[in-house]
Amino acid sequence: ELKQALVEIEKFKERAARVGVKGTRQYNPAWHIALDLPHQLVVSECIARAALGREESRGGHTRDDFAKMSPEWRQVNLICYAEGNGVRVEKQALPTIPQELVTLFDSSELSKYMTQAELDSIAQGTA
Repeated sequence: ELKQALVEIEKFKERAARVGVKGTRQYNPAWHIALDLPHQLVVSECIARAALGREESRGGHTRDDFAKMSPEWRQVNLICYAEGNGVRVEKQALPTIPQELVTLFDSSELSKYMTQAELDSIAQGTA
């Protein structure tokens, strides 16, 4: 589905390049929509490429082919960059959550986003 979404986004980009609006920007919602459309397609591509690149399930991000959380993926963010007519996605390392911040969260809530091994290592101060 994600690969198909990228194909559809490319089709929308081609169509968006031909969008035109008559009139001026005053009291003309179509003017603003036409200006926003290319940027919305960049954001859509970022979301699809990042979701395709993330090989795990966590929180609101779920994949049938990678059904479990991965401690390695919790250590990185995916950063999107607009390049030319496309998007580049790169991994960026994240720092470990300090123990004093972890104690502010309910452990049942953290378990949705962290594996038990991650929670245990933070609790023991070995993370």
